[in-house]
Amino acid sequence: MNKVYFKHILRFILLVALQLFFFNRIALWGMITPVVYIIFIFSLPFQTPRWLVILLGFAIGLTIDLFEGVIGLHALATLVMAFVRPMIIQIIPFKLEREEHLQPVFYDMKPRWYIQYAICMTLIHHIVFFFADVLSLHNFLRTLLVIFGNTLCSLACILLIQILFYKPSKRY
Repeated sequence: MNKVYFKHILRFILLVALQLFFFNRIALWGMITPVVYIIFIFSLPFQTPRWLVILLGFAIGLTIDLFEGVIGLHALATLVMAFVRPMIIQIIPFKLEREEHLQPVFYDMKPRWYIQYAICMTLIHHIVFFFADVLSLHNFLRTLLVIFGNTLCSLACILLIQILFYKPSKRY
């Protein structure tokens, strides 16, 4: 059990470091920056209690906020994303029984299911983040463009990280 906790703590630290020191330095057209630290929330095991998912979502968002000097934006977006995660998992159709050892990662789930899940979770995060950032509907279309551009860029990076670094769960 300690090995599982250690794996998640290490994943938390690595994703925060990747976001802060690599991905935040990318700025395509001055407005598109991939957000990959959210993989931490959507790769938590299915049986993780909801309160813990929400707490971890807030923790990773607040950690990013503290290092970036923007208090609250990432924490709010990851908190909302963590709160709706169980609903998204229930809404997306899955034909097989979810086994206890499976995680919502690319290798454990069917690619179609995972891509739908990643799109929903990333869109929720980005919608909350960018509309909380501008706090206005004045440039609504520009904000939507930024949301969709960041979502596409983030999804490409998230899928690449999932394929390269995440391994299938061990079957018992």
